[in-house]
Amino acid sequence: MIRPSAAQKETGDQKPADLLDELDSLDWKRAGSTATGSRVGRSATRVHSPAPANNTVLDHLAACDGEVADFIAQARSAPAPEPEPGQPGRAAAYERARVQADHLGMDWQAYLAAMEWRHAAASALLMGDTDVIRREPCPACRTWGLIWVATHKAAMCVNRYCAERGQPTMWTLAQLAAERSGRRPQRVAN
Repeated sequence: MIRPSAAQKETGDQKPADLLDELDSLDWKRAGSTATGSRVGRSATRVHSPAPANNTVLDHLAACDGEVADFIAQARSAPAPEPEPGQPGRAAAYERARVQADHLGMDWQAYLAAMEWRHAAASALLMGDTDVIRREPCPACRTWGLIWVATHKAAMCVNRYCAERGQPTMWTLAQLAAERSGRRPQRVAN
């Protein structure tokens, strides 16, 4: 796992725009730079060399940027302030989405909160910080027994009583984000 410097926050506490900007650097875009784990199983003999870029990081950046842009496009009816001239692109996009969600109501705020947490968690997992999952309680049994299983790309509850109740024990990031935003109190728009 990558250890942040003393002045820098843990990756699970950073905003999604900051994590995405960090992933957008050349160090993370290089092939083999993420902590996605080794591939298991057999594969065909390679004829060509692999891509020099990390396609996982590039796909993740494109998906997150596209989702925020779609959110803003769907919420165009709300008045939004112009971004400040010195504000970076991703931070300005997330801020604009927050302002529009505040004007549109609690459903949009809950969706945006889930989307921001999912982007931050996925970015932290790409950087090797699996502790971001351990900070969340299991949606089924409410214990702190979640661990990240990279091969399944899902969180698993290791509490044995959770499995005995017949509840699901595997949770995707989208499911965890929806559960997290559902239990957070939402503030009402002005």
